[in-house]
Amino acid sequence: MRRFWDYIAFWRRWDEKERTTAVKIFGVLTAVFAVFILVACTSYLFNWKQDKSVMSEADMMDQSVQIGNAAGKLGYKTGVLFVCNLFGLGSFGLIIILVALSARLLMNKWGWSLLRTLVIVVTGAFVISLILAFAGIIAGIPHAFDGGLGGICGAQVTQWGINLFGMYITGLLLVLLFIIWLFFSSKRFSDWVYGLFNKEEDDQMPDSIDGTEEFGADNWDEPEIEPEPEPVPEEEPEEEPEAETQPEGSPEGEEGAPAPEQGMEVIEDDTTFEDEIKDLPPIDNRMDPPEGLPSYKFPGINLLKNYDTAKRVVTQEELMRNNNRIRAALSNYRIEVVDVKAVVGPTVTLYKVYPAQGVTISSFRQRQDDIALALGARGVRVVVLADSVGIEVPNDTPSIVPLKNLLNSEDWRECKYDLPVAIGYTITQKVKIFDLAQAPHLLVAGATQQGKSVGLNVLITSLLYSKHPSALKFVFIHPKMVEFSAYNGLLKHYLAVLPTAGDEEEERKKAIVKTAKDADLVLKSLVQEMEDRYLLLSESGVQKISTYNERFKERKLRPDKGHRFLPYIVTVVDEYADLTMTKGASPEVRAASMSIQGSIIRLAQKGRAAGIHLVLATQRPSVEVVTGVIKANFPMRIAFRVSSRVDSQTILDSPGAEKLIGRGDMLLSAGVETERIQCALVDGDEISAITDFIAEQQGYKKSYNTPYYLPEVKEEGGGGGAAGELGDLDEHFEEAARLVVMSQKGSTSDLQRRLGMGYARAGKVMDQLEQAGIVSPQDGSKPRTVLVTPDQLDEILQNLGR
Repeated sequence: MRRFWDYIAFWRRWDEKERTTAVKIFGVLTAVFAVFILVACTSYLFNWKQDKSVMSEADMMDQSVQIGNAAGKLGYKTGVLFVCNLFGLGSFGLIIILVALSARLLMNKWGWSLLRTLVIVVTGAFVISLILAFAGIIAGIPHAFDGGLGGICGAQVTQWGINLFGMYITGLLLVLLFIIWLFFSSKRFSDWVYGLFNKEEDDQMPDSIDGTEEFGADNWDEPEIEPEPEPVPEEEPEEEPEAETQPEGSPEGEEGAPAPEQGMEVIEDDTTFEDEIKDLPPIDNRMDPPEGLPSYKFPGINLLKNYDTAKRVVTQEELMRNNNRIRAALSNYRIEVVDVKAVVGPTVTLYKVYPAQGVTISSFRQRQDDIALALGARGVRVVVLADSVGIEVPNDTPSIVPLKNLLNSEDWRECKYDLPVAIGYTITQKVKIFDLAQAPHLLVAGATQQGKSVGLNVLITSLLYSKHPSALKFVFIHPKMVEFSAYNGLLKHYLAVLPTAGDEEEERKKAIVKTAKDADLVLKSLVQEMEDRYLLLSESGVQKISTYNERFKERKLRPDKGHRFLPYIVTVVDEYADLTMTKGASPEVRAASMSIQGSIIRLAQKGRAAGIHLVLATQRPSVEVVTGVIKANFPMRIAFRVSSRVDSQTILDSPGAEKLIGRGDMLLSAGVETERIQCALVDGDEISAITDFIAEQQGYKKSYNTPYYLPEVKEEGGGGGAAGELGDLDEHFEEAARLVVMSQKGSTSDLQRRLGMGYARAGKVMDQLEQAGIVSPQDGSKPRTVLVTPDQLDEILQNLGR
């Protein structure tokens, strides 16, 4: 059955261009159908008597019969259906539905949703048919156009009302019904009625409508849409210490309270959703060694989807509504506002509020929830900008940010980062790109289904589009086994694996690390790789991997002396909590967990100079998982929506992530600054297309059939993990272990003083505690961090036979 549906669903095999063409063709057909109905119904009004007499006895297929309808016999039947049988003259409103659909398909310019258009037009056609039928009865022409001015449908309902309520009451009910329809279909009408009875209040508060049909009328107090800053000047004003988001450039005009200079004009950034697809520029392969796949071809940008309906326009009505509600909410608490400007983003609009003299920032913060209630929206945040107070309000309909648009931007084409990642759009619709090599490690957290996995895929895909296989390797660790399975095809190009597989099939199965035991081994191997690289850097007299590779390319370092080209290694660990939370687990798993945490810390502390970078992701940002040591070594953090303020504090050291709206809405913290960003979207089909394209090419190494191998780690017996590496333990090892765990302080001087050891012996015991995963590696003169609880220590000692 499944094969049958796959066979008939031929559109699934279309590429993006074929689907776009099909949509445009359907839009043209819809427009032609709308024109046909318009011609048929209009011609029916003038020829219905003649055509009715001719068609009453004639056959539809009789070619000798000629009728007056301009759309032919089928047009006459169409006129009978819509004008005679249904809504009379009100049926012409139904053509709006077809116009809306064709406009959406052809140009994507229709401002309303199709469902709203359908409901308003159909109900409007029905109400108008009742009014026309009533008017026809009063005027004495109940059978105009054969069915009456309101059609047979309208006439029957109206006759029923007259029979039940009488002529006058039915007329009043029809007027009331028309007013109710206007109330639900037009906000301008309801605002106009409100203004008739509240003129005094309207003079004191900014209105939502002035009775005119045009947006941005003269007496309108409206927010100005601030243009996106030009990309040339990159200097940004300093942010205040309490700032929670990126500073925005000051608006043009006098400093302090600039007056709006333009009407309600939404300024589009045409470059963000670029239709023209350009080839990506050649990748800088200075770091590509001669033997490193010189014929390799990068995946084309056409493998990514366009998402034709991705961009949603923020209407002026929405901007005006939010502006008035913000002003009204602040006015209720005596917070005076001089001006409001709107900076429209893909998901969130930033309303820059310029407070009056003497208004404090804290007064805005205290009313954050009240403003959110007044706006009727979740995800409202109050942030401090350089020149104003920002209120972030989610758009009624958020836009999708295709990764294709980011990679098709000039920002990406001109980027010179070592490990560039195009993560999404800022509120000002600028492409956000950061350098993972400078991060140097990234922590990602967020609740389930809030965009965390998509964010990781965006990061990986960005690197695949920017780095040659010889210059970049990945290590993927995911204990839930399925998340990174799509990247198995990169085994011979981009993956770094252990040389322990028995055959190629086993090697492919273990390419994505899925168990805590395998994760422990590969992380230990990365630690060994890091130490080996530091030795090479030391022998070459350089301090970072980029300089070392440049000297290797220039043949200043000899391969016969052990030197080799060093690619960047990006280790992506998803569901990190599953590898570290060991409650109820076996002793072997607990020992492996302690060893994993120790390896992660060592890589985080020293991996940057060696070109090894970590990306840790978790959906459980508890303090047991995101420890102080982890946070200290992961200055760059991404927070998607979380369930509580405590989780946000754990990730970012500040609240805010609990206010996000989900679906890729995220906060990016790079130490001091925090930016709100809409994460890009790349789906499974796009990833499969990219990996398939890469997998079809020749693989890495001279034989083109072997991946990049990490140093082999010998897995010794004993307690597993670090236990097999300890050798003979000091007789005071257990006593020292319990001492540091109970005091939660790993200090050699404490062991000397409290256990009566000499300095050398205390140092040896501390090294054994580190190897057992009980304390962290040495960090200068600071005490070592204790990594285990008393219960975990008992398990470790049991594994060690103590």
